[in-house]
Amino acid sequence: MSGASAGTLPESGGPQPPALEALAQRLRDSAGLVSKRDIQAPAGRFAHQPFPHLGPAAALGDDAALLPAAAAPLLLACEGLHPGLVEEDPWFAGWSGVLVNLSDIAAMGGRPLALVNSLWAEGAGQAQAVLDGMARACEVFGVPMVGGHTNLHSPYTALSVAVLGTAPGPVLSARAARPGDGCVLLVNTSGRFYRHYPFWDGATSAEPALLRAHLELLVQLAAQGLAHGAKDISMGGLVGTAVMFAEAAGCRLELDLAAIQPPPGVELEAWLDCFPSFGFLLAVAPAQLAALQQLIAPYPDLLCAGIGAFAAGASELVLHQEGQRHSFWQGQEPLTGFGALA
Repeated sequence: MSGASAGTLPESGGPQPPALEALAQRLRDSAGLVSKRDIQAPAGRFAHQPFPHLGPAAALGDDAALLPAAAAPLLLACEGLHPGLVEEDPWFAGWSGVLVNLSDIAAMGGRPLALVNSLWAEGAGQAQAVLDGMARACEVFGVPMVGGHTNLHSPYTALSVAVLGTAPGPVLSARAARPGDGCVLLVNTSGRFYRHYPFWDGATSAEPALLRAHLELLVQLAAQGLAHGAKDISMGGLVGTAVMFAEAAGCRLELDLAAIQPPPGVELEAWLDCFPSFGFLLAVAPAQLAALQQLIAPYPDLLCAGIGAFAAGASELVLHQEGQRHSFWQGQEPLTGFGALA
């Protein structure tokens, strides 16, 4: 019987047919194959074996990342970075993409396990600065970047980052706040505003060990039952985060602006509106406040202070200042749409 047997290829004899050479060249030039070269950018920046004890299968480059088994419930979060920030300050956008995700995990009383990202850039130069920012944050906080997507032929530059974490103890949920709880501000007051942005930066110049210890405090206070609800202070600032807290809890939240002490030289309005690198609102039973402050006491750069209280009633945020009372937000007009559960 003539021809090659199953599972074998015919022997190569002489020059290849022009048709095959042309086919091979077209395949080499295909957009899908050429685009894979963009992966070299993150491959050159992140560690290839984030979990060596899992063996070669856990090295980066496969279709998905292999992660260690987790005995605790999982937490998953994702953040997209503002396009203007990515364009104007790509390094800081990369740094922030990691930081904000780690804060989201901490706000639930969790520990981060691994990160992934999706990066769209107009070229290798713009992408490199973003990658450098992400890589630096991964090094500082000790959390590996284990995969993602990279496109270096985009008409714009954009970044999103996602994180997987675990909740080793009680989960801190905004919906757990209840009438009678105190609202406690936990924030790093050491730092400065980053350039012209409303971002209070207490992290880029701080010791990595200290930053990791700060995030671990959220795990500890959850485990010790010192707080049962929390929200990371995000782009909405302290007041915007308070609205989201009240909306999720289905409570009225009363804040005393006189109790909110900005760092020296910072105006109250700027402090209420900024996004701190480490800042949380906590729902705390009054009997636990002293123990909570004792836990935070070894960290003089952190402020832990009661600034208000949750009360019975429909979702609402009420601001108090110098004897005046202002209903800032009422639940009839949803902010996020994620309200209290029935």
